Amino acid sequence: MVSEWMPDAHSVSVGVWVAVGGRDEDPAIAGASHFLEHLLFKGTERRTARAIAELVDATGGEMNAFTSKEYTAYYARVPAGGQEMAVSLLADVLREPALRTADVETERQVILEELHLQADDPDDVVFGLLYEALFPEHPLGREVLGTESSVAAIGRDEIVGFHDHWYRAPNLVVAAAGAVDHGTLVDQVAEAFSGRTGGEAPVRTAPTLEPVEARCLARPTEATHVAWGWRGLRRDDPRRHALALGIHVLGGGLSSRLFQTVREDRGLAYNVFSSMAGYEDAGLVSVYAGTAPDRAGELRKVVSDQVADVASHGITDAELAIARDGFEGSILLGLEDSGSRMSRLGMSQSLLGRVVPLDEYVETLRAATLDEVNAVLAEVLSPEPAVAIVGSGT
Repeated sequence: MVSEWMPDAHSVSVGVWVAVGGRDEDPAIAGASHFLEHLLFKGTERRTARAIAELVDATGGEMNAFTSKEYTAYYARVPAGGQEMAVSLLADVLREPALRTADVETERQVILEELHLQADDPDDVVFGLLYEALFPEHPLGREVLGTESSVAAIGRDEIVGFHDHWYRAPNLVVAAAGAVDHGTLVDQVAEAFSGRTGGEAPVRTAPTLEPVEARCLARPTEATHVAWGWRGLRRDDPRRHALALGIHVLGGGLSSRLFQTVREDRGLAYNVFSSMAGYEDAGLVSVYAGTAPDRAGELRKVVSDQVADVASHGITDAELAIARDGFEGSILLGLEDSGSRMSRLGMSQSLLGRVVPLDEYVETLRAATLDEVNAVLAEVLSPEPAVAIVGSGT
């Protein structure tokens, strides 16, 4: 349990991070984490789904969840004074979900519709293809939602078993921020989750196969969507902050190389960006842009030239200073909201095993030298990328 008291906060945010995600599922039940996330809001032994919704709505707050490749998070944000209710609701849905057969079938249809919507979104499709290419035959390359066939095949007993196996301490991290009383939080959580012990951490295997050529998918779209990808750094690699600064210079902001060349100078795309993700044993760096089909060739050349220049010659001192100051500024902006503070606590404790103090994080950013940034950029971006394309004329 981790918490942060914000003396001037008018809200309290409470979240529970469960250290199991899409990569931890057997292929036969791919999508089980996400399926379970849906079902936990369908009611418990004590409360109906409507009763849960009405309790949250009556406060003007919110209660939601999301599933990632390595964890699933549930959270509530309510006005100050609502800590007991937020903890009680989260504990109820996490510990004693009803998981009724009828609800399983209803949510199965909802998730299948979600998959259909995702298949209609070229942005989602192109990144799905990119992950498959970067992590071939590995769970990290798999869609968190699962597939139509796996979602259709998952049975209630398998979902019940998945919940009972993984939703136990020490797989659970409870985080809170805002108008929170830590002592009371400890007592509430100890009582609410008593007996939910004996859990075990997922055993994960690192990707062993090299990336493969990404697929191109022809679609009757107005734009051609392109995503480039490289294997990156695992989330505990000490060079990850240097890489993050360099990737921000490449395509992370309005002054970035890609935004200036692709959008501002040539008008090739409305949206262009670079990003990175780190997992327990792997990572990736990606670039995305979309343009008119007859300009896709020009877009690919411009992006490739910019990436090659950064890989070969690095970034400048001035660019690094802007990126570093921008990261520090984003930290300050994130301190204003109890929800963002709670998320930082929960994610850090769940993924890193500790909460990284803000001062330590800032010092790490400031300690990253230009040579270190350029060295890791060259290492990550020099290999040929996997390139996924979705759209007309591919």
